[in-house]
Amino acid sequence: MNKLIGPVVLMILSGLCFALSYFYITENDNNSKPEIVVTATPATISLTWYTSIPQKHADRIANAFKIETGININIVRSSTFIIRERLMSEIENSTTKADIVTIADIGTYLELKDQGCLMKYDSPYYKYFPKEYKDTGYWTVFAGFGICMAYNESLIDAPPQHWTDLLNKRWRGRIGLEDINTAGSQYGQYYMLREKLGKDFWKELLSVQEPKIYYRTEELANALLEGEIDIAGEFSIHTVYDYKVKRKTYIKGIYPEEGIPFILNPVAIIKYTDHPEEAKIFFDFLISQRGQELMQRLNYKYSIRQGIAPLDGIPSFDNLNILQPENATEYAGKRSEYIQEFNSFFQTRE
Repeated sequence: MNKLIGPVVLMILSGLCFALSYFYITENDNNSKPEIVVTATPATISLTWYTSIPQKHADRIANAFKIETGININIVRSSTFIIRERLMSEIENSTTKADIVTIADIGTYLELKDQGCLMKYDSPYYKYFPKEYKDTGYWTVFAGFGICMAYNESLIDAPPQHWTDLLNKRWRGRIGLEDINTAGSQYGQYYMLREKLGKDFWKELLSVQEPKIYYRTEELANALLEGEIDIAGEFSIHTVYDYKVKRKTYIKGIYPEEGIPFILNPVAIIKYTDHPEEAKIFFDFLISQRGQELMQRLNYKYSIRQGIAPLDGIPSFDNLNILQPENATEYAGKRSEYIQEFNSFFQTRE
């Protein structure tokens, strides 16, 4: 009997340490010490994170989280709509292992909530996010990014300044876009500029201007650098920062004054998680001050959380003319129709 006392006491103390460390997270948001402090966790715990952020950035965030908490993160990474289709299929077949999801499509989160697939969790950090960027208890924005145009300033002297300038015959066959079937950012740009400029803008751009389609952001950036195209008609501001500021290349952003489509990359906990308490800790880490500063430093995207200083070298979020869907539910509902429309315009090029 006495032989059992030691292990039992250790298990109880370990559980108390875990619980107390979690309460520390939720009650010390303004403390100068790290917000996420977990002193003891079961060694076998691993969470699965479905994400569309670049693998190297996801790896570094996961490693930082493990160092601070001891919890392992298994990363499932691909393009937004590939992750979305996988997750939806797994949920339908009751096979998903996803605990946390962060992809660049707000519509997916609306659908998941409507279907009862998101776990309700009232994180203490929701209060630091504006109401338009959260559905308290279900999701908030882990990262946001604007869509601009870009060019190689060593090759082009007079780039377009407005979205409609892309329709100039000078750029015919010299524009690059991303694949709308896999990239949430390309769908977001299509939807928001369709609202702003009309359907005919896209019809002419896709069917007359003969743009080239790229399946990875790196391919689009390389096409600019190598002179394969003159203009990236869909390019994220954080990618401009990566190539201009970090890599010291000649890629330069263009920020049309009529509006910058702004893509939201929310975070939520999947209802079917096997580790709800650990999932809450990871959720809190991602939207904590520490997590948001880490995301911005590694991924170069905008943090929506109050009190996070913007990066130098890209336009301030407050100085951008942000475009967002007027109706988020319609944004989700039109996805299949508009993707098909984009593809039909592209396939009927003159």
